[in-house]
Amino acid sequence: MLIKIAWRNIWRNKVRSLIIMMAVASGLWSGFFLIAFYNGLIDQRIRSSIESEISHIQIHHPRFTDDYEVQYYIPSAEAILEKIVKNPRVKAAAGRVVLKGMISTTSGSSGIQINGVMPREENQLTQISSRLITGKYFPGIRPNEMIISEKLMKKLKLKLNAKAILTFQDKDGNLASSAFRITGIYKTVNTPYDEMNVFTNIHYLDTLAGISRQYDEIALLLHSGKDVETLKQQLRREYPELEIKSWIEISPEMNLLVSTSDQAMAIYMIIILLALAFGIINTMLMSVLERTREIGMLLALGMNKMKVFTMILLETIFLALAGSPIGVLAGVGTVVYAHRVGINLEQFSGTYSSFGYSSLVYPVLEIQQIVMMLVMVMVTAILASLLPARKALGLHPADAIRQ
Repeated sequence: MLIKIAWRNIWRNKVRSLIIMMAVASGLWSGFFLIAFYNGLIDQRIRSSIESEISHIQIHHPRFTDDYEVQYYIPSAEAILEKIVKNPRVKAAAGRVVLKGMISTTSGSSGIQINGVMPREENQLTQISSRLITGKYFPGIRPNEMIISEKLMKKLKLKLNAKAILTFQDKDGNLASSAFRITGIYKTVNTPYDEMNVFTNIHYLDTLAGISRQYDEIALLLHSGKDVETLKQQLRREYPELEIKSWIEISPEMNLLVSTSDQAMAIYMIIILLALAFGIINTMLMSVLERTREIGMLLALGMNKMKVFTMILLETIFLALAGSPIGVLAGVGTVVYAHRVGINLEQFSGTYSSFGYSSLVYPVLEIQQIVMMLVMVMVTAILASLLPARKALGLHPADAIRQ
């Protein structure tokens, strides 16, 4: 009986009821879109970092990453790499010679990271060739071929087929330098990465560094990110003398990015839910005040205060339930469309690329997040209804009837 009364009550003032329903729907819509946008933004940054920069797992000599000294190369690296590529979890793997050095031209110089790569294997790993904006990806005409970024090219006033001097420390700690010819120019979404990284042929660079046929880094890209921890632990058991790290250990700023974005999203969600709560409180208080005489009569006729409290609570729950499908359909529909076409942030591309983000974001929403948002909205609606319900409890039947 109480349920039927509560359901009829919400349709007595259709405008007020529609306001609450639309408030719930808009809260859900904005919540879904905000969560999906953040998911897409973070997923894109992590995926870009893994697929074009650090890979899922990296293997080094335990002392190599302290100062990137080339003498700390991986013992028996070729045999290790040959075994790793046969692992069914591994999509691609490649050996590298990574050196800290300097690039110099007549226009200036800049500190960089020199990546000696295996052209075919590295392209399977990071798809550098797909990021070339001009030139060719290691055409193989000469051993001293080099690929640099558009950012570095502009900074040092270089051009395609120009020469630049790379200087670095060899295995014995002596300075080594050689001229390299630019055969390709690449561009990624990560401006800081572009400014710091150049690529050369590993079999030329390792000779200059004095570690011929050796690698100081092995990078692995897996078929599924879910296998990272499992494979990492397996490799640590097989090669206890080596340092084996996952992408989140290699790049702790990615972990910080995820945690800070979660905090920011939580703050935005609190703001949305507070706005929804205030809207419900205001509207339901108006409803209680307008029905003061009616509630007083119900109390005078013998309805106990707990039933009045429950009736107000049920009215709010029904309104929230009525508005929820609209919010879910609108929110999910918006996310699906935005995921299909992407959200273009081209006008902010300079700002976003300086932090490694793409200017095109594809929102992503997971089922558990939809359920979580629905639960949060329902809980907010119930909590918001407590104040109007408490107001109704405080009414004295005789005083209420006289109003």
